[in-house]
Amino acid sequence: MKDIIIEAGQNLKTILIDYTEKDGSNEGWREVEPYSFRPGNLFFGYDIRKGGTRSFKIDRINKIEVTNNNYSPRWEVEF
Repeated sequence: MKDIIIEAGQNLKTILIDYTEKDGSNEGWREVEPYSFRPGNLFFGYDIRKGGTRSFKIDRINKIEVTNNNYSPRWEVEF
């Protein structure tokens, strides 16, 4: 999954992720602008629908897809 996120970030493409929250809930697909990884197996991105930066644990991502949607970085992309 990390390789998919890195490639999308390097190409400034958004990704769709199906993510399970800590409480076990799942909001369905989210479109995210990928920005960086951090210690603790965390991935940081901008959740377009929620309008803000979010952290995602890699092991809670159930599915991932790269979209054809380009984005203009709000911050430095660290991949």
